[in-house]
Amino acid sequence: MSDKPTQRNSRRAERLRKRRQRQWITIAICAAGAILLAVLALSLLQKPPADRQAPAGIAVDTPPLPSEAPATEAPLPTAEPTEAPTPEPTPTPEPEPTPTVVPGSRPDVISFYHPKDKNYSPRVRFGDTYTGPWKKGKDIGSFEAIPSDAEVLDGEFFGDIFGAAWTAFPDANSCKIGYTLCYTLDDGSEIRYTMLSPKHIEHTEYIECWLYDDYHREPHKFYSHLKPSSMKSETLITSIKLTAGKQISHVTDLWLTAFICDSLDDFDAERNYIGDTSCTIHILKK
Repeated sequence: MSDKPTQRNSRRAERLRKRRQRQWITIAICAAGAILLAVLALSLLQKPPADRQAPAGIAVDTPPLPSEAPATEAPLPTAEPTEAPTPEPTPTPEPEPTPTVVPGSRPDVISFYHPKDKNYSPRVRFGDTYTGPWKKGKDIGSFEAIPSDAEVLDGEFFGDIFGAAWTAFPDANSCKIGYTLCYTLDDGSEIRYTMLSPKHIEHTEYIECWLYDDYHREPHKFYSHLKPSSMKSETLITSIKLTAGKQISHVTDLWLTAFICDSLDDFDAERNYIGDTSCTIHILKK
């Protein structure tokens, strides 16, 4: 019998053995891989999630607790809104308060008077009209303003007569006496102005005005009319004298008013008296 078949069988058996050996090795490798994957999966299932507490009985590494309770987280400070700067107001002077007037404390009446006889004699109140000469250079008349409405005021010296009436009002010294002259001309125009001082006298070509303080003088001593330079804080214009001017012939009608004032509130913007205490006389041509 020949040896060739035996050799072929032998080689075939060797190849079969090696093939089986490779199969077992492959199976062993796959099994080992599967076991490794199973172990890894089991370890992952046993590890607690980071955001979940570990099950009881499993130790978890945690930092040691502090000796004191942790402080509550302080809220962040809220920014306070900054107030807008307020502009500084421009200071304005406060008006001086108007003094309270007690009824009857200031003169509330005034009338025109003239001497009964000579200069040193009682005073007699004028009526609503007066008639005098309107001749160039001649006095039309003199008019004394006294805070009274009595028909006759007894006494001789004007200073005493006026002083008794004036000081009967406790706050009289806070007041002044003024005059308004008003007349019409033959062309139909009207002239009107107010006098609180000699510097206020106007249009002397028609009528000249002379102002006097008959109160602040000594008896039986000469005194003259007031001038702007002679006006003082205590001056009172107690009388006025009217004299016909060069153009008196053009004057057709004439009124004279005396008034008592205590502030600029007694006048309007045109310097006309708008207060409550005044008297007016209509002066007629003789």
